[in-house]
Amino acid sequence: MSAAWTMLRDGTLAMRDAALDVTNIETLRVAVTGLSRSGKTVFLVSLISNLLAMVRGVDGQRLNTLPRLAAHLADEMGRSRLLKLEIEPTGVQRIPRFAYETLRDGLARGAAPAWPPFTDRPAMLTLRMLVQPRPGFARAKGWLLGPRIVRLELLDYPGEWLVDLPMLEQSYEAWSHTALTALREAPRKAYAQEFLTFLETLQPGAPGAEEVAAHGFRLYREALRRCRDEAGLRWLQPGRFLMPGPWGDVPFLHFFPWTGAPAPMRGTLGAVLRDRFDAYRQEVRATFFDPHFSAFNRQIVLVDVLGALFAGRTAFEDTRKALGSIGASYARLLEGRWPVGRKIEHVAFVATKADHVDDLQRDNLRLTLQEMVQSAPGRNGRQSFHVVSSVRCTTDADVPAADGRMSRVVVGVPLGEARRRPFSPGAVPSGPVPESYWNNPYLVLPQLRPPAFQGGDAHPIEHLNLDEVLVAVLGDAL
Repeated sequence: MSAAWTMLRDGTLAMRDAALDVTNIETLRVAVTGLSRSGKTVFLVSLISNLLAMVRGVDGQRLNTLPRLAAHLADEMGRSRLLKLEIEPTGVQRIPRFAYETLRDGLARGAAPAWPPFTDRPAMLTLRMLVQPRPGFARAKGWLLGPRIVRLELLDYPGEWLVDLPMLEQSYEAWSHTALTALREAPRKAYAQEFLTFLETLQPGAPGAEEVAAHGFRLYREALRRCRDEAGLRWLQPGRFLMPGPWGDVPFLHFFPWTGAPAPMRGTLGAVLRDRFDAYRQEVRATFFDPHFSAFNRQIVLVDVLGALFAGRTAFEDTRKALGSIGASYARLLEGRWPVGRKIEHVAFVATKADHVDDLQRDNLRLTLQEMVQSAPGRNGRQSFHVVSSVRCTTDADVPAADGRMSRVVVGVPLGEARRRPFSPGAVPSGPVPESYWNNPYLVLPQLRPPAFQGGDAHPIEHLNLDEVLVAVLGDAL
């Protein structure tokens, strides 16, 4: 064989391999969010850990940690089409890396496991999956022959940022009217009295003094914090006043709702507040919604439905309002109507902490979540509703009640204790919450300790229904 022929053959093979590398790579961007205390961090830790354990296994034996996903990835002979999975090096991404290893080690802390801190800024981690396509799937997608690489970009960000979606289309005057109307009603009024009193001291032509704007901002932010922490409210705007992320306390955040100067002149306080509101909207769009939010293929929204029920009627209705707004925004994104030309492929709404109620009530939990979002499943199954426990802390059991009948309970270890004991949290409504529900004692939600488990990627974390969510969100692409 001539040298020229050898060079031609090697060059052709190199070009083929390069084409395979480029053509057979797909990136799926999955954003995981939820309002505070919904369990975003734990969800991602468990998801990543169980995916790694499913592929790496122990002593070369794969573990069936995600059975529904494993069944979806099986070929005609029952062999897994998921050939390899690993965490991709971070590279030059601008978003901080999701600290999976550190967070998992904290959960698996021997005799004293601990829940991780809540999310206050974005973080991302990418999984690299080598997948054998289903028959006919590669041709339909335009891929060449052979296994393909699926890059699964997982982004964790505060759900409070989602409540700002409606603000992007509002004027300062319209937003102020809506915010103040809500703030003057119970229970918000009790927590916002100092801020509302401050507003009464302002004059329409007041100069745009920085100290006045900053003082009003701090009073308003404190009112929002108290509404969240003391009343369990969730419809609180702007979301970044509570979860500022990497910005910190910067001057363009120093605004607050005020309707006392409807047509402010330049240099007045009203003009300063309006300009900062506009700057906030532009910054949110430029730094998050345009570069990141618009790039998501799939979205998982976690919801602490049980926590909202436990907090009482007012907190539940407020959480329902927040979810209704988020659901409406996603409905438009699913249809490509907002922003123009952008279209998300699937949104999964997920009720977390499902292990805190027994198995007979978990479908009720899903139906209540669906009613809170106020949306029927989207076209072509692109919107779905689920219940999960990212780290299962309980088992289901039957125990004899006082009248001798058997009662269904969950059994777990309360925080601060060492022994397992049974809990009967109470009834979960099925769909719309009836008036009679609020006339009875609220759902009793125990604070449970995470179970101890072995560290390392080859060992799974026990869960409920994570595999169901993965199939719903990623199944069509795998």
